[in-house]
Amino acid sequence: MTAQAVALQTWLSERYGLHVVRARCIARLDCEIYRVSLRDRADLALRIYPPRVSDEVAITDEVTWLSALGAEGLHVPTPFPAMDGGLVQTWLDGRAAVVLSWVHGRLLDKALRPVHLERVGRLAGAMHRISEQLQAQGRLAGTRLGDGPDLDAWADGTRPPHPHFPASAQRQVQSAARRLRDELAGFPRDARSWGFIHADLHPWNLLFAGTAAGAIDFSECGRGHHALDLAAVLQYLKHPVVGNHDHAPMYLRHRAALLEGYARERPLPAHIDQQLDAYIEVRMINTIEWVLDCWPTLDERPWGRAFLQRTAEFFRDRG
Repeated sequence: MTAQAVALQTWLSERYGLHVVRARCIARLDCEIYRVSLRDRADLALRIYPPRVSDEVAITDEVTWLSALGAEGLHVPTPFPAMDGGLVQTWLDGRAAVVLSWVHGRLLDKALRPVHLERVGRLAGAMHRISEQLQAQGRLAGTRLGDGPDLDAWADGTRPPHPHFPASAQRQVQSAARRLRDELAGFPRDARSWGFIHADLHPWNLLFAGTAAGAIDFSECGRGHHALDLAAVLQYLKHPVVGNHDHAPMYLRHRAALLEGYARERPLPAHIDQQLDAYIEVRMINTIEWVLDCWPTLDERPWGRAFLQRTAEFFRDRG
């Protein structure tokens, strides 16, 4: 057993009283995620936040929301308390860490059907309905915005050039960012349209188990337009990456099913189609930024280089 494995098992035993059989790292690109197998209970997940995530209030909001979602029976990771009753702990090197229930389910791509999108719509609607209730009760105290690109830096041309991102592509993103910044500023921020959101609800963070749609990776959650969560679902269905199924023939049906499901849980935001179109473009800028800034190399995932070469198709003049 490695020294790291021993340290992890010791930490989980001392903080949580858990008898760990095995813990294996399943992700280490931003957060570190470990799947923890135990002797006497169902698997858990250990998430260790990156150093840049140090806002204790924001993390507390996340676990508060997850606890409420789990209490309503939604298929999401539910915080597991430490022996001191706390849900947020300090990892060995000072980073924040939480232990969550392990969410079972399947990722779907080619097998996605409108019925799955309807379930995701209902999930998103229920998540927003519950966050609205928590907000009304004063239980969400943070002001952090949900994950998104630095539109100001793109729009103002202050973002440094990247050696693997052509100047022509950077100009295309700059033009789109200027338009989108103005457009987003005009969207309403009433309770119907704005609240506490997941902010990264793309298909790789959606799991399907039986008739339930579930969500994972809430680490980027915060305040934002509800349409952002719906746009994140649709982003890669409209613009599939290399190696993923082409959903173009079904895209409009998928989109309609997503909105139908959402409307069964809470009213859709006003002018939802305009907001969706804008936020899908915002999400494309966010992905470009993620690839350029966070990946060790453009080959971190097989679709990275081809994705950047397609920049021109992601942004259209919508008048």
